[in-house]
Amino acid sequence: MASALVAPFRSRRASDPEDNDGISGETPPQAAEFTCRAAVLVRVPRGEENIAGELWERHGLQFSQVEDAGQDEAEGMLYRVEVRLQGSRWGALSEAERRVMTALAGRVTAHIGDATLLEPEDTQTAVSTWHVYRKTDWGSGWLRTPAARLWVRVGAADVHRRVRLDGPGTREEALAALRRTPSLGGVAFNDTRHDVRPGIAPAQALRPQDPAPWHTRAFGLPAMTVAAATMLFGWTLAGLGLWWQIALAPLLPATAWRVGTWVADREQHSRAIIWLCGLALVGIMGACGYMARVIFTALGGMPELWRVGLALCGLPVLRGCVYAVRQSWFSRNAAALVPIAVLPLAWVLPWMGRLAQGVYLTVCLGIPLSAANADPLWMYLAGMKPAGLCVIAALCGLAALGWARHFYWVTGSKSYCIATVGTLTVMMMTAAMILGLSSATTAAQRTAAQAAAGHDPSAFFGINARLVCVSPLDEAKTAVQPGPLPTGHPVLAFHSTGDETWLWDPQRAKGTANPADKALRVRTDQIATRPAERGTHTCPAL
Repeated sequence: MASALVAPFRSRRASDPEDNDGISGETPPQAAEFTCRAAVLVRVPRGEENIAGELWERHGLQFSQVEDAGQDEAEGMLYRVEVRLQGSRWGALSEAERRVMTALAGRVTAHIGDATLLEPEDTQTAVSTWHVYRKTDWGSGWLRTPAARLWVRVGAADVHRRVRLDGPGTREEALAALRRTPSLGGVAFNDTRHDVRPGIAPAQALRPQDPAPWHTRAFGLPAMTVAAATMLFGWTLAGLGLWWQIALAPLLPATAWRVGTWVADREQHSRAIIWLCGLALVGIMGACGYMARVIFTALGGMPELWRVGLALCGLPVLRGCVYAVRQSWFSRNAAALVPIAVLPLAWVLPWMGRLAQGVYLTVCLGIPLSAANADPLWMYLAGMKPAGLCVIAALCGLAALGWARHFYWVTGSKSYCIATVGTLTVMMMTAAMILGLSSATTAAQRTAAQAAAGHDPSAFFGINARLVCVSPLDEAKTAVQPGPLPTGHPVLAFHSTGDETWLWDPQRAKGTANPADKALRVRTDQIATRPAERGTHTCPAL
């Protein structure tokens, strides 16, 4: 019975046309893209074969009747059902059994007897690609000849025509195939002007299906490990001095040779091409790690280990997002959905930027946001950090759904999985919003410290303030809320708006825990201001 599971599958169902127990005809094909196949042995009671066949056919499952001499016809008929899955091999058997029984929808009292994973029905033939290029002659010389050869190898001289051969192939076979091929109406092959070059990827990488487990594939676990190590190297390099960077940077080109053999065929390409392919990969990943540290350092407010962890988490998050959208409704309508998803940023970014400016100026310093005449462009820039962190949190939630889909958790308990991941995503986005707005609080504390030290504070996304000395034009008629008007020491002055000027006194109520209590409001036409000297804590008397 178990041998029936791994027997070659027939494209037509094996029911005997004479006994009317099955439904004849072709089985509708399942999705072309799949990572693993499973065969499930199902026993269906007598008289319910037609219903089971219709339900399996409706769900795109391939099935055939199993001829078992030892079976008792009273117990029912045995069917071999093939399920093609797009996901991990771990949990694939449980998912295959679940799909078989879900397709029956409780209308057939079937019983599963056995299940197994299948290897491809036949060994896929390796295919090599040969590109047609225009012959180039840059003259002779120790530099021109290698440069011309490299120009051809990287595809810069291609004429947009190619031929595919079974197996690795040779240059002579490719030329013979081009000569035999009739004209397609595009580039006509000419032996005097054209030649062929092998494609970069090895022939073994172009198989439609790779039966190897995910942890043994060239671009599986080894590639993710090398990518993480290269990003970590770039991260470390960004924190070192210039001379250490110069000394350690050659490690990347040294690693490029091994990585290049995963991309380029060693039998068809020179060592220079293989090395350049590897250098492109490790260089990109190293640059990502380098730039990630630069960005995190500029943002600040996070321990070093957390920054490293977040940078390395980008790899599984990216892979999880791919798992979430592939062969989905979103991927089929991406051309229309992506512009719609990006369009709200035109309103979200300025709203978040205005919120960050309001937290800095109004919540922390007690001054209305209208007192600062900031350019509208700064609102977009101020909103990039909180909006970017919220987008990252949303992508993490999408990646969690993708991994759950890859390991078939979302199909087993869809409602529970979506509710759990959705709740966690909302919590992460809320935390990301708070983290993004925390920079405004930090900037307000920095402004207060700089003002107390007698220095002009740093600008915060277009909001500028300066230390000034204030003197009343008519002390008896000067209205200050709350008074009195500080004239003996410098205060922060923001842009005047209308008839009022807002000041912030760093020495008012020094013991208060709320910096907003140090804000003052005064009429603009009742005071005169002059710049305060740098580092001073007193204003000279007029």
